[in-house]
Amino acid sequence: MTSAADMPLLPDDFITNVAIRHNVTKTELEALLLALKDYSGAKIAEELKISQPAVRKRLGESYRKLGIEGSGNKKIYNLKQKLYAQYQGIPENLTSSKDDWGEAVDVEGFKGREEDITDLKEWIVGSDQAVQCRLVAVLGIGGIGKTVIAAKVAQEIKTEFKYLIWRSLRNAPPLEEILNQLLRFLPHDLEDYLKISENSENNKIIRENNKILALIDILRKHRCLVILDNVESVLRSGEGKTQECAGEYEHGYENYGYFFKKVAETAHESCLLITSREKPKEVAALEGKNLPVKVLQLSSLDLAEAREILLDKGCKDFTDEQLVELVTRYSGNPLALKIVGTTVYDLFGNNVTEFLREIQEANAVYGDIRTLLDQQFNRLSELEKQVMYRLAITREYVSLAQLKNDLRDTEAESKILEVIESLLRRSLIEKEANASRFRQQSVVMEYVSARYIEQVTRDLSEKKNRSLLTPTL
Repeated sequence: MTSAADMPLLPDDFITNVAIRHNVTKTELEALLLALKDYSGAKIAEELKISQPAVRKRLGESYRKLGIEGSGNKKIYNLKQKLYAQYQGIPENLTSSKDDWGEAVDVEGFKGREEDITDLKEWIVGSDQAVQCRLVAVLGIGGIGKTVIAAKVAQEIKTEFKYLIWRSLRNAPPLEEILNQLLRFLPHDLEDYLKISENSENNKIIRENNKILALIDILRKHRCLVILDNVESVLRSGEGKTQECAGEYEHGYENYGYFFKKVAETAHESCLLITSREKPKEVAALEGKNLPVKVLQLSSLDLAEAREILLDKGCKDFTDEQLVELVTRYSGNPLALKIVGTTVYDLFGNNVTEFLREIQEANAVYGDIRTLLDQQFNRLSELEKQVMYRLAITREYVSLAQLKNDLRDTEAESKILEVIESLLRRSLIEKEANASRFRQQSVVMEYVSARYIEQVTRDLSEKKNRSLLTPTL
């Protein structure tokens, strides 16, 4: 490898671009550029009119962010080697990739959902029949296929946008981390970006807001498609609380709401596509038939689509009647049907009749299907759980008035409107078309019924144990 002494001086623009991608600030970059030109610490301090300890601190932060190890002069040597190696492999007319798919799923072989795909493409790209949307949300219960349909649509319309970037919020990254990734990838004015990175370093809220405004400016200047998957990860759970409305943010993540609002309300030709099990409150407030914010609530697969899933899993010996029963029992949920297909193939030797007999005698919600529903049910507040139990007992569409009557003399009675709205936002109940009546999907109903029986049994057991411990007079 070429020694550091033999390396040519690299262009400042190249070094600056590398530094920006690693979040090196403007003041850190100033010191770094001088160090790469073999300025001593004292000379850098004199040039920048700062102390030598300040020089060491800025260089130390630069090395840390750039992943440079070593001690003393070894660090600058290692950095020069790393930069030179990168420069050798990159042409001078460096252009960033126009697509960054992050953790997007493979959609090879994806079938079905044609009507949903058409709607999404019209909303995101725009058409004679539909205004182009600035914010689109794909919502639905876990396993319904939000991520895969978002990836499918993005693949089909990527040529309509100059830049495309996909990011997952599964691990609940702070908003600033996502903004940094978006700003590093999308084209930006170098001087403005350095000012943002430097500005208000100790004030997180101001810094985040400035980066949101900078991103909005980019969305105006360039047609971009930004996809944020698993948005429910930054939304607040109601677990352990009496009442908690869906769509609120976890502490420290509230600025995501401001970000969504700014994207939706500011004029531009870009689009932010989000997927979530729960509807953020800004989406609920801004969506509308003639507005640039739209929501696609994913529902059950049809029989043909369900058949394809089962066949792909190797499950093939079933009648039309058995297919209808499977789709009904599992609410046409793609992930649930994949799990069922694997179970039928692996445990029942492709005997669907035997499998259906087994779930008639036992609980049809088992294994990973139960785990999936546990994740969503455990996020409910106590009032939401009360209403879910009541809906499971009713087992059919029920009006608000009837629910209120069924829950009279309970706290849920006076809060019924807020609770039902929250459960709708959590994709755990559905509304009857053209009527104000509500129910659970079949798979959710069976799950909640089993939970209710377990809860009643546990309460009775605890009551019996307490009575045994109470001394008789």
